[in-house]
Amino acid sequence: MMPELPEELLLSVESTLQHIRLIQEKEQRLAEARKRALAQVLHRIGSDYRTGRITQHQLCTALVAIKGLEMSGRMTAWDDIVGVSWKRLSQMAKQLPNGPEGSWVGEYPIPLDAPRPIYGVPVVYVLFDEANEPVYVGSTDKFSPRMTAHEKSGKHFARWQAHPCDDREHAYRLEDRLLKQHKPRLNRRASR
Repeated sequence: MMPELPEELLLSVESTLQHIRLIQEKEQRLAEARKRALAQVLHRIGSDYRTGRITQHQLCTALVAIKGLEMSGRMTAWDDIVGVSWKRLSQMAKQLPNGPEGSWVGEYPIPLDAPRPIYGVPVVYVLFDEANEPVYVGSTDKFSPRMTAHEKSGKHFARWQAHPCDDREHAYRLEDRLLKQHKPRLNRRASR
């Protein structure tokens, strides 16, 4: 049999335990509020994606933000509410722009896990030599194969930057502007 606690200690323990129970109740209410807030934002993201108000690229950006929350169950909630697999989007999110003003930048050869424009996205790219001088400007919607083709054709470069374009016409205009601006030595003509 355990001896009884002195009254002063007993009051202190009971008071502290009551305080702990109140904190636990508040934590439970906060956890429920977090779940409701998460569901609300996921419904908005999913709705905006399904109605075309945000692009797949923007959906990937939203996924990165949600993944950054330290909250259990967030990815299951994503799949259930948004309706687009977070695992598939995670692969696409690795390809989000990593450079200034929404561009991609990188070294060549491109490491396997490095961000780069995905196949089908129109871009205008600038290739740079070891001294970081622009040596070539081009446009494509098949970025990785184009980089390999340039290397095979003898265009040696150390770094690159790719600017996303809305469509091929936008790409042609940007390419023309960058050709005139940089006058790269490996381009055969100065502009289109």
